[in-house]
Amino acid sequence: MKKRSKRIFIILFPAILILAAAAGICLFLYQQRYLPVSWSSESFSETDAVLDNPYRGFYQIHAYSLNEENESLTETLEKHIEENEALSLVLVEINLKEYAESALSDNALAQVDAILSAWAESGQQIILRFLYDWDGNGFSGEPSSLDQVLEHMEQVSEIINHYADSIHILQGVFVGSYGEMNESAYLGNEDLISLITHLAELTDPSIYLAVRTPAQWRTITGLTSLPDSFPASDGSLISRLGLYNDGILGTETDLGTYGNTSRAGSDTPSDKGTRAEELAFQDELCRYVPNGGEVVYDYTLGDLDAAIDTLSQMHISYLNEGYDTTVLEAWKESTYDGDDVFNGCSGYDYISAHLGYRYILTGTGLEFNTWFDGEAIFSFTIQNVGFASSTRDFEAMITLHKIDGSDAETTMLSYTTDPGLCILSSEESTDGTVSIPVRDLSEGTYAAYLTLTDTVTGAKISLASSPEETEYGYPLGTLTIGADWSAVSG
Repeated sequence: MKKRSKRIFIILFPAILILAAAAGICLFLYQQRYLPVSWSSESFSETDAVLDNPYRGFYQIHAYSLNEENESLTETLEKHIEENEALSLVLVEINLKEYAESALSDNALAQVDAILSAWAESGQQIILRFLYDWDGNGFSGEPSSLDQVLEHMEQVSEIINHYADSIHILQGVFVGSYGEMNESAYLGNEDLISLITHLAELTDPSIYLAVRTPAQWRTITGLTSLPDSFPASDGSLISRLGLYNDGILGTETDLGTYGNTSRAGSDTPSDKGTRAEELAFQDELCRYVPNGGEVVYDYTLGDLDAAIDTLSQMHISYLNEGYDTTVLEAWKESTYDGDDVFNGCSGYDYISAHLGYRYILTGTGLEFNTWFDGEAIFSFTIQNVGFASSTRDFEAMITLHKIDGSDAETTMLSYTTDPGLCILSSEESTDGTVSIPVRDLSEGTYAAYLTLTDTVTGAKISLASSPEETEYGYPLGTLTIGADWSAVSG
């Protein structure tokens, strides 16, 4: 019996050793590869804050007339910049009428440089309009030859390009009453195309251009509808060409911006469509390019819902805060009635908050296989609830700040990602993702934060989200890395 037991033991001993070795190897691998990682997300909600972000909002007009004297220009600029400091946008108008029949002098060009330099230093984004008329007499104020207009474009283009980072939009093509592309000898199809093409060739492709009507946009591009794949932000003329409308809500046709008859079936780009047709056209176009201008005495005055619907469909990013005060005051006296956080606020506050882009956080997530993955894939969802897209790319940064352990004050890790916000239109969402090398990080708990930055201006982009921003960014949640090995070894 003893011999049999001994024989069995001798037979089983190698197997026991193998099993023990395997168990040891498994425990080693378990300790080496098994990494529990957990994510706890914040709960997000929208705030009713009106955000001070670049490229959107209300603006003021500040106008300058070039002449050989202009001794008070510096003083005037200081006064205007102080008046505009509460806003992030300014419409700078530069009148060239004194030089309608000659090239711009060195003195005049120095004034252009001084104007743009002062506004660029102010940190506000510039909407720029060159013109020859402030009195509604476009024909009489402009040069007597198209070549003179083209020369003026050439002369100012080098200065414009020097301040490209501060100039958001170039409105118009220099001609027309008030620079609004009407009442001019040079707005026939051929001249219009020559002017805008020349301006586009001369100026930095990062600067948007804008024309007065959808029909003018179609005339210039030769398109009767948008291409299936819009070339957003590629520097081409079509990708840069937006709209500006200084007759918003004025009449059924926005003071002649639209026509009275349908353009359905028309193969002529310059034909104007009805209000409904042109609003539908802008709904498609202006998710890619900026649109803004002025509201004027409103034929639907008092109908706040109609105004909001129109501004949303046009994807309006910017409006004149000083015109038309009749409409703006009516908005201030009206009450927004909706099922969101703005319920009960004034119509003016609602519209102000929704001009351009308005981002909120709606969710986060983390994917990680505790055995096999080397990195965790972190994601966050941003929704745009504003009237328009940003038409600019912003850089997203995820920052991890360790909140436990002795190195809590020194562990700061940041990861950048592109959230794809440039053409994120109203009510659309996008997911930003970033890989986090969790196996390379020390165990513990990290608070995660999001920061959006405009890489051109360096401005931080505010979100309309709660929890509110901290010194590290907008809170997203907490990431916990690691396990209690005593439970395994014990």
